Amino acid sequence: MSYQKNSEVSANEYSKIWFNFWDNGTTRWDMGDVSPALRELIQDKKWELPSGQGIVPGCGRGYDAMFLARPGLRMVGADLSQLAVDAASKIRDSMGIPAEMADFQVMDFFNFDIPTSQYQVAYDYTFFCAIHPSMRADWGQRYAQILSPGAHLIALMYPLTKAEEDMERGPPFLVSEDDYHRVLDANFELIHIDPKCQTHNTRVGEEIITVWRRK
Repeated sequence: MSYQKNSEVSANEYSKIWFNFWDNGTTRWDMGDVSPALRELIQDKKWELPSGQGIVPGCGRGYDAMFLARPGLRMVGADLSQLAVDAASKIRDSMGIPAEMADFQVMDFFNFDIPTSQYQVAYDYTFFCAIHPSMRADWGQRYAQILSPGAHLIALMYPLTKAEEDMERGPPFLVSEDDYHRVLDANFELIHIDPKCQTHNTRVGEEIITVWRRK
C-alpha cells in the first residue's frame, strides 16, 4: 500500500499499514544489520554520545538500538508492531545483551509518557521517511519534547533519491536536507553532517548522516 505525498490521511489510518507490513512479512526496509553510516560514526569516527538513555523510534528488529546500547547509555527500541518488538527481543537475547541495556517496547512515538529525565540520545533512520509528510512537523516537535537540552539526535537522511514514477508516493517518502531543517531548526542545531558517509551497497547516494543537538 502506498500514499500520495499530498494526500490527506489520519494518523490512525496510516499506522495500520505498518501492522499490515509486519503481518505480511513485507519488511523490505530491513537490511539485516546496523546501518554502515551509524557504525562509521560511532566506531570509526569515535563520536561521543551523551550518557543517560536513548530511543530509536520505528526500531524494527532493533539492530541499531542494540549497537548503541552500552554502559552508561540505556537504549529503548520503540515500534508500533508487537511482531517487531518480539523479533528484536529475540535477537537481543540470542546476542546475550541484557534487557535492561536494550529494551524493546510497543510504543506510539507521538503518544507515550515521557520519562522525567527525558532522553539524551535518539536515532532516526527509516522513520522520518516512513511517516506521512503531513506528520513531519509533529515529528520535529515530538523530538523537541522528548530530548533534553544538549541531547543528540542522529538522523540518517534516506531516501534522497527515488525513481521518477515514485517521487510523490510512499512510504518511503522522498526526503531532503531542507525537510529536516524545516522541522528541526527551531529547537535543534546541526552539529555534524557527512554526505559521503558509508552506506549499504543498494543505497549509495541515497543517504546522508547528520547529528543535531537539542538547544
